[in-house]
Amino acid sequence: MTQSWAEDLVARIAGEVRRLRGKEHAALSAAKLSDRTYDIGFGISRSVVADLENGRKKSLDVSELLVLAAALGVSPVQLVYPNLPKGNVEVLPGLDQESHDALRWFSGEAGLMKPTDDWVDDENGEPLEVWARQQFDPKNDRVSIVRDWLQALQAMRKARVQLRNGLSKRESAEHIEAMQFMYEEARKRSEELFRQMTELDMAVGEEAYDA
Repeated sequence: MTQSWAEDLVARIAGEVRRLRGKEHAALSAAKLSDRTYDIGFGISRSVVADLENGRKKSLDVSELLVLAAALGVSPVQLVYPNLPKGNVEVLPGLDQESHDALRWFSGEAGLMKPTDDWVDDENGEPLEVWARQQFDPKNDRVSIVRDWLQALQAMRKARVQLRNGLSKRESAEHIEAMQFMYEEARKRSEELFRQMTELDMAVGEEAYDA
């Protein structure tokens, strides 16, 4: 089962590579796509591209996935889950998801949906299988904290622009005060997240506002 799942994964990537280089998209020959990979710095030969698309190549390295995506001008995750947004995909052996949920998991936005028997039928006391979204391990998850930090920085910068515009246009005191509050809240949030990332020994640089 596991081997079949892995081969299906490669076949799905191959199908998207073939679609993207087709006439309706990039109109790239296998040779031209290969040339692009060499230009990137990690050459994938024309014969390897052909073997991938024809199903003779049963495995794919992460390096090959990244370079093919770059050569085709798309995110690597699009090659892995091409049937966005609602297409069904076996994201892990025996675990099906809609492609948008697989995308959210792959990108670190949200955990996978998995069946759980934590719920009980009120009438007969029997366990109920309910699908629930799993959470990432907070001790190991670095993606979520970085995303929150970047969002805080964006909110801070937006509030700062609005504050400057309000001052230049001589907006009401209430408006200026509201913008100042939004700016300060976002600034405090970004500093707190920066502190947490520092405690986790993440590569944060020197400034809490540097991103």
